[in-house]
Amino acid sequence: MSFRRELGRFDTAMVVVGGIIGAGIFINPYIVAQHLDSPALVMAAWLAGGVVALAGALTFAELGTLFPKAGGH
Repeated sequence: MSFRRELGRFDTAMVVVGGIIGAGIFINPYIVAQHLDSPALVMAAWLAGGVVALAGALTFAELGTLFPKAGGH
């Protein structure tokens, strides 16, 4: 089996989208650090964001067990 060495429109779009999303991990900490005065506040902001993200994930997990049908949120 041989793969073709080419990218279609969809492939190219996904490479661009992945690059933009991937770059966000390097830009967001810079923006947060720019707006806060101390490293402790920066870490507290990321910790608070992590707690909120965890709460959202646990909420979706609970809803998934209450309504075990296929489908989106």
